[in-house]
Amino acid sequence: MNFSKWTNIIKVILLRLIDELERRINERQGESASDTFKSSLYSSVKFLMLEQVDDLAGEVTGYARKQVHELATVITQKLSTVLASLVYVLIIVALSIIVFLFFAISLSLVLGEMMGEIWIGFLITGLIFAIITWIFWKWSQKSISEKINAFISKQI
Repeated sequence: MNFSKWTNIIKVILLRLIDELERRINERQGESASDTFKSSLYSSVKFLMLEQVDDLAGEVTGYARKQVHELATVITQKLSTVLASLVYVLIIVALSIIVFLFFAISLSLVLGEMMGEIWIGFLITGLIFAIITWIFWKWSQKSISEKINAFISKQI
C-alpha cells in the first residue's frame, strides 16, 4: 500500500484548512493582508503540522509493514504445517493403495484357481470391492468430510 500518496493528500487538505482559517481570521479583523508576525505564526503552524503528518505517516507505515510481515510469517508457518501433513497423508495413502492392489490381485488369483477360471476370480473380487465401496460411500460420506475438516482445522 502506498502511504505517501495518502500522506500528501492529508497534507494538502490540512494546508488548505489552515489557509482558510487564516483568511477568515483576517476577514473578521478587517485586514486584507497579514503582518509578518501573523504570517510567521501561520507558517510555523503549517511547518509543525506537516512535520507531525510525516511522523504519523512514518509510524503508520512501519506498523503496517510489521503487521503484514507477522501475518505472512504466521501464514507461512501454518501453510508449511498443512502441506507437510498433506504430503505425509498422501504417501501413506499411496503405499496403502499399492498394498491393497497386491492383496486384491492375490485374492483374484486364488478365487480364480478355486473356480477353475482366473477371470471369474477377478470378477468376484471386483464385485466384492464394488459392494464395499458402495456401502462405504452410502454410510460414511458425511463423517469422512467431517474428519477431513477436523484434520485441516487441527493443523491450522
